[in-house]
Amino acid sequence: MQLRLLKYFLLSVLILLAVARTTFAQALDISSGGLPTITGSLNGSVIGSADVRNDLVVTINFGEVSPLNTNSIVKVVVPIAIRSNQPYQVAVSMSGLSNANPQALQSSDVGFGVQNLRLLGGAGKTCTQSTHIIASPFNNDPAIAFTVGGNGRISYPSSLSSLAGSTLILSGPQLSKNNSPNRQTSDGWVFDAVFALTPQFFVAGVSSTTLIFAISPGPNVPC
Repeated sequence: MQLRLLKYFLLSVLILLAVARTTFAQALDISSGGLPTITGSLNGSVIGSADVRNDLVVTINFGEVSPLNTNSIVKVVVPIAIRSNQPYQVAVSMSGLSNANPQALQSSDVGFGVQNLRLLGGAGKTCTQSTHIIASPFNNDPAIAFTVGGNGRISYPSSLSSLAGSTLILSGPQLSKNNSPNRQTSDGWVFDAVFALTPQFFVAGVSSTTLIFAISPGPNVPC
């Protein structure tokens, strides 16, 4: 995306899935967790599937993020469904957002947190001996928990700059009761990936990034 007259700036984020599969049907899976939402945007959008049986492919356009957007913050919530017949872990990797000029958009300017872990439905498994763990520092809503730094830039408890390589964000025990070869509408858990960006002045630079959410076998915890 290009800066127009040093005012108009669009940030786009593409979210994809990556699955570490085993020989077992539906051993580990990520999909859409429902319709994503965006609030506080000016000419922004978020595109994804409402059907939890579809792959996780979400495109976020934060829209106008200069002071022309008079909203205090742009918030995007992306529900992500996860399924497993074994302990699991979810990691995120990022590529494509790098600017040498500190006045351009930085990965630290985009808050990123994990919230609202919940059952997808009756075929999701609730374990009594172990709990699901949101890895530090991601257990927060960045649209609420931000502060203004001494340099005037917004600071979040966790942001895209918290992602280094493949970064663990969530882990826990078995997620699904059954071992169906096909995704069902009630056979796992859902969590919200929350993104936040405060409109402010940015100089021209790279303004797009791709995030890959990957599920793989996790620590062997009891259920």
